[in-house]
Amino acid sequence: MDWIQILFFAAFLLVPAWLFYGRYKHGSWTGSFLGGRIVRTLGEITLSSGFSSSKIEVHAMHGDTGEPDFVGLVFVAKAPLAASINPHKLTKVQAIQLASLLAKAAK
Repeated sequence: MDWIQILFFAAFLLVPAWLFYGRYKHGSWTGSFLGGRIVRTLGEITLSSGFSSSKIEVHAMHGDTGEPDFVGLVFVAKAPLAASINPHKLTKVQAIQLASLLAKAAK
């Protein structure tokens, strides 16, 4: 085996190992992607239904060591044979600003 094959197989094994370690450490895929642990799920809003579905999940999250708590906003889209998770990390100030903007837009 030459070095290129060894590096390829090492990367092929290390990337999934790193992903599953983050899943184990943070307790969920959302926590792994955002770098924190879900304290509680505040709710979800279903955007569409039928053949494909989308929803927005809101989580109160505890940051890793030394990081402040934050709000996790996760956009989830599902379709047959496909799924997408788009997580966003908001500080508490940003979450309050977003809530204010949404309230203004809904009037």
